[in-house]
Amino acid sequence: MKKLIVMVFSISLFANTAYAKTDLTCPDEILKKTELTVLTKGEPFSYPLPDGAIIECYAKRLDGSIDEFEEYNDYFLMRDGHLYSNTMHKLYKPDKIAKLKKVDRASMLGDKKTLRLYDPLWEWSIRHHMRTIKINTKTGEYFMTGTQDNWMWYRNITTSGYCRVIYPKKK
Repeated sequence: MKKLIVMVFSISLFANTAYAKTDLTCPDEILKKTELTVLTKGEPFSYPLPDGAIIECYAKRLDGSIDEFEEYNDYFLMRDGHLYSNTMHKLYKPDKIAKLKKVDRASMLGDKKTLRLYDPLWEWSIRHHMRTIKINTKTGEYFMTGTQDNWMWYRNITTSGYCRVIYPKKK
């Protein structure tokens, strides 16, 4: 039974890695920004977004012990019908800051106004980072919960903030 569980886990990790288009590079300087952009209110938007649109979010820690999420910007790029982000790379793998990682799951909830994103970062060790984000598309409010686990210790985080969409420039 243990071998079967490990095989399924390994296959799902390989499938996510193989089809995640991790070779994409950041198309815009906004995704590489290191200075903090503070948003004091959210802006409504409709989902799905046009290709090239970027969801820019600002959030602060409400509770938890993961220092990287004290106060931060979160960016999501829409490309080919999928959302990509470099936030987890920026925080945990700075050498890959220019690489975009596909958000594993992005969907609208049944209320037709909440965009839910699941964005894990697996390392080839026993350490992994996961976060679930909810964005209210009617108000631009952002809420994130996350965990960091390496089987020896476990930390969590809860943040909230605001989002807006930066639409691509028309040519």
